[in-house]
Amino acid sequence: MNRQVGSALLVLAICAGLLPRLAMAQPSMPAAFPIVKPVIAYEHNSLFHPIQLDSGSAQLPDRSYPYGSTQGGARAVHLGVELASSRGTAVYASRAGKVIFAGTDDKTKLGPRLDYYGKVVIIAHAIESPAGEQIFTLYGHLDRIAVEAGQQVDDLELIGHVGTSGIAIGAHLHFEVRADDPFNYRATRNPALWLRHAAGSGLLIGAVREAAGEFVYNKRLVLRNHAQQREVFTYASSLVNPDTFWEENFTISDLPAGEYELIALSDAGGIAYREGVTVAASRATYVSVGLG
Repeated sequence: MNRQVGSALLVLAICAGLLPRLAMAQPSMPAAFPIVKPVIAYEHNSLFHPIQLDSGSAQLPDRSYPYGSTQGGARAVHLGVELASSRGTAVYASRAGKVIFAGTDDKTKLGPRLDYYGKVVIIAHAIESPAGEQIFTLYGHLDRIAVEAGQQVDDLELIGHVGTSGIAIGAHLHFEVRADDPFNYRATRNPALWLRHAAGSGLLIGAVREAAGEFVYNKRLVLRNHAQQREVFTYASSLVNPDTFWEENFTISDLPAGEYELIALSDAGGIAYREGVTVAASRATYVSVGLG
C-alpha cells in the first residue's frame, strides 16, 4: 500500500525565549532561542540544501553512505548525510535561525567522542517536528567558520566553508538534522525528510516490517524502472531514529518522477516482496512492506 501526502504548512516564527536546561548544559550558548509554532504533520521538506551549485541547483547528498547506513558494514551507523565538495566550497544555512554553536568540538562533545566533527556550526530553527520537537541543523568538518554563537542568520546565509576538520575522509560537509536536543548526536532525524526536493523529483519513504510488526534492519531493497535502478538498505539498527510521523526505516530521495517497481530481496538473493509504486515530483510517497 502506498499513499501520497500533500505539502506541509510549515509556520516559521522567531521570537525570544529561554531554554534553561540547554543553557545550563552549555554555558557558551546564548539564552534566547527561536520559539516554534505548531505545524501540520505531513510533508516537511522545508530545508534548503546547504551547498548550492553555480548552475542554480543544489549539491545532493552522497548515495553510498546515506542516513542510517553502515556503507555495507564498513563504517559506523551514519546519523547524517555527506555532501562531497572541494575544500573551501561555501556552506549556507539551510534555513533562517539562530547560531547556537560555532567553533571546534574538542571541548564540547557533539558526537561519539571529542573532536569528531572538528569545526562545526549548529543552528536553532523556528521549526518543529510533527511531535513538537524543535529542529536544529549541524554542519561539520568545516575548514572555516563565518558566523558566531548568538548570531541570527537568514535562509542560505554563508556560515562557513567545506573542509576536513575532525574525523573526515576527504573534503566534505557532514550535515545533520537534530530534534529537541542539539547536543545529542543520538537525537538525529533523516535529512532526506527535511531537505527540499530536487527539481522534477520526489521522495520514497517506507517501512519494512516482520509479520509481528517489528522493523527489519539491513534489508536489501531495489527500486527500478526502465531508466534507472537504485539499491538501498533499511536502517542498520534501532540506534537510528525514524521520523515521528512517517515511522520509516528507509528512504530513497531525489527520484525522478515516474513509475517504479520496489523489490525486497531475501537473504539468499531471491525476491521476498514486489510492488509497483508511483513517485510524484515534489511529493513524498509512502510504502509499507510486510515480510513473513
